[in-house]
Amino acid sequence: MSGHDDLQKGIFDALLLRDSLQRLSEMGIIATPEVVNETAQQSIDIRDFSPLIRHRATRMQQAYSAFFCLENAARDLISQRLAERHGASWWDLRVPQKIKQNVDQLKKKEDRNRYLSSRSNQDIRYTVFGHLAQIIIANWADFEDLFPDQAWVNSRFSDLEACRNVIMHTNELPEIEIARISAIVRDWLSQVG
Repeated sequence: MSGHDDLQKGIFDALLLRDSLQRLSEMGIIATPEVVNETAQQSIDIRDFSPLIRHRATRMQQAYSAFFCLENAARDLISQRLAERHGASWWDLRVPQKIKQNVDQLKKKEDRNRYLSSRSNQDIRYTVFGHLAQIIIANWADFEDLFPDQAWVNSRFSDLEACRNVIMHTNELPEIEIARISAIVRDWLSQVG
């Protein structure tokens, strides 16, 4: 290949890469520098709060991120597994009635506050953390190949829910609880991989 051909190939590859990155960014998979800069301009500035409050918030960011990832990974696992095994109507067929009622109430409340964005068009996104373990256990035959037993699921979700409530109500967790969250997240990832 000549130097001219190398240059043309390099330019073509760069254009393909830019196009691919833009598509991934539009899908929410990655953020291009333009998206990162735009997001940074729209972000909330916490510099006006006291250094102590900012420090405490920074300490809890890791725990919040772990909960965000784990809770949404559990929702995705439940949705995918039950849809594969029971079809598109899995929510109506396989979710306990009490959970569906709670979700319906939350959606109605959200409908009354139309000035706020809707959280999702998927019912599973309206579940609270404790519902997820209940759905898994109510459909144990669909999940027993992933978990050692129901007690394992209950204990992990119960421990996490206690810590989650502290974080979601903007309080701090002691280091021992952050370590517990980390261990449970590692357990989950090792178990469902």
